[in-house]
Amino acid sequence: MNAPMSPAQSRLMAQEFKHFRVVPCTPTIGGTIEGLHLSRLNDEVAAELRTALWKYGVLFARDQHLDHDQHKALARCFAEELEQHTFGKTLAAEGHPEVLLIQVKPTATPKNGTDVWHHDVTGRVHPNVAAVLQADEVPFGADTMWSSATAAYERLPYALKLLFLNLDIDHDLLYMTLRHDYTNNPAFIEKVMKAAENVTHPAVVNHPFTGKLCLFVGNAYVKRVHDYSTDLSELVLRIANELPRTPELQVRHQWQKGDIAIWDNFGTSHYGVSGDLGGQFRRLYRVAAWSKNVRPSLDRAAAMRDLLASQAPQGGV
Repeated sequence: MNAPMSPAQSRLMAQEFKHFRVVPCTPTIGGTIEGLHLSRLNDEVAAELRTALWKYGVLFARDQHLDHDQHKALARCFAEELEQHTFGKTLAAEGHPEVLLIQVKPTATPKNGTDVWHHDVTGRVHPNVAAVLQADEVPFGADTMWSSATAAYERLPYALKLLFLNLDIDHDLLYMTLRHDYTNNPAFIEKVMKAAENVTHPAVVNHPFTGKLCLFVGNAYVKRVHDYSTDLSELVLRIANELPRTPELQVRHQWQKGDIAIWDNFGTSHYGVSGDLGGQFRRLYRVAAWSKNVRPSLDRAAAMRDLLASQAPQGGV
């Protein structure tokens, strides 16, 4: 994992905004918000939060303790719609269908469905733009990790950039559910089937707000490389799915009650560390923002031109 910077190094690199400051967690990804309680929102604060998120990929804020309405208001800073999850347990009965309950109860064999590197809900035409996660009860060791999808693309050698720029990936919710053995409940599987969330996205996308190229694959909803045989697809996907594991691309957050994490669903992927929770209880709440005007896309011709130009000889004869 990317080694954390010393407090002195972090503060030297801190970025000052009008309403808060962001102290970087690593040289590549992650920043901690200081000087702002996230219940105090206005248009200026929202604009600054967006700027910070697109730069750092994931933002952390300690000791927030937002109520559900404040949590939803924060998520609306990043897109005009709030997700209502297809299959997860929500607080709909309490009047908050947009609040997803992420909960692991103490069992002999605790199961955490987030322990793969993934972008959220990529089986949809319009995946989430950003997500806001708040910790309620978090046992020691139940951390979350994020990895930079922009840095993952940038670290690819030329030949692999050329390959991934020309690939499309099939994403499928039902395939994910069965492949990762999320449940053997027939009613749950039927619900997933009825959702019919399956779509093809480019393997590399232009970030919708910065234009930067992001490797948009993951190891959750991904079914196969479009039009590839199963065997060849698995080989190519393995290359893509090794990249988020690179320590220099990662940041890891050790949760405390009341913590908030906000992440860019295009520019990062994430992994919920399950570990051995034993008899410990884990509960977090997530609200995600999406837009009918934002979907994974790539200006393939422009990306290819830029890539080829980067390999052209420089200078004269």
